[in-house]
Amino acid sequence: MILIDTFIDEMRSIKNSYYKLLLISLFPLLSYFLIISIFYDGVLENMPIVVVDKEKSQLSRGLIRKIDATKTLSVAYKLDSLKDASALVQDAKAYALVIIPKHFTKDTLTHKQPKVTAMVNTQYILVGKIITSALNSAIASSAGELEFMNNLVQYKETHLSKEALSPIKLQITPFFNMYQNYFLFLVSALLPSIWQIFIVIVTIVSFGELVKSQKDKEYFRKNTFAKIVGKMLPYTLFYMLLGVLSLFYIYGTLGWVFEGSFAVMIVAIFLTVVAYQGIALLFLVSGFDYARSLSLGAVYTAPAFAFLGVTFPVYNMNDFALFWRDMLPISYYMQLQISQANYGANPSYEVNTLFSLLLFWLVFIPVYLRFKQRVSS
Repeated sequence: MILIDTFIDEMRSIKNSYYKLLLISLFPLLSYFLIISIFYDGVLENMPIVVVDKEKSQLSRGLIRKIDATKTLSVAYKLDSLKDASALVQDAKAYALVIIPKHFTKDTLTHKQPKVTAMVNTQYILVGKIITSALNSAIASSAGELEFMNNLVQYKETHLSKEALSPIKLQITPFFNMYQNYFLFLVSALLPSIWQIFIVIVTIVSFGELVKSQKDKEYFRKNTFAKIVGKMLPYTLFYMLLGVLSLFYIYGTLGWVFEGSFAVMIVAIFLTVVAYQGIALLFLVSGFDYARSLSLGAVYTAPAFAFLGVTFPVYNMNDFALFWRDMLPISYYMQLQISQANYGANPSYEVNTLFSLLLFWLVFIPVYLRFKQRVSS
């Protein structure tokens, strides 16, 4: 059978090509290892900040200790010069600058609400958000302790003093990331983003070597469709396996709860791999230019992470960003992964998204026609 023979030939080609072997094994695994190593801790801790204490009182030192006691922040520098403190932030030696004003104690005790100024480096958006939250929490906690002492003098009873601090209590519990762990948040999207890049590259390399050596006309002259499928099949299986293993790694070995159906995700992985293989071939047959098709593949896949709606909300994207997102199979895959992993959505609700992935397979029609046109010319 032509399809099986082509599959076996391609497996032999992989065995004899270090480049192809690296593209389906070492290169993606090293990329995964790098991403996992960077974000493995999951929670940002002990980020250095600098404090300028203009009062140096017992109360201001207590506030500094309160800030330093947070798991997120570390008061790495205490300076008198605002200029020197700002230089540390500019040199990226500290992520934030906290300024405690003069008369801090007097204004606090007389209820004049002294202003503690925090200058945060928001070039690091995620870091800036976390630092701001930690500082607000530390200052609110310190202010609460002072208010408690004042209330204790007034009410003479601990219970009433605590109640007077906040008559209404608010408990905020995250639904899907209880520990606010950024490993789960980022790595679960970064690994698929890397995965789709390698799928496109290896597909173009596999078919492109025939185009580059001008052997494609003879190779695809007969049984064109069967040979296309047979040549793709080894990489389909390899990258399906990689996709399944990465999914089980995140939601299996690490202990994160997967609420939905793994079967739905395996189908999604298969549809996504084949969709990207078809798109890669479309780039190749658009001009049968090996180098140009690799460039197109890089332009198409490399920025995909930004359009997934993971780090930037979909509802804030402009029309072009939404259009580009719709053109990426990985965006539908991530939609399925989030709905299954976090929400445990009923598989019947995923039919439309799976069908959207299947629609990308239509690119094989122009791919097939272009190959037929080329071999007949």
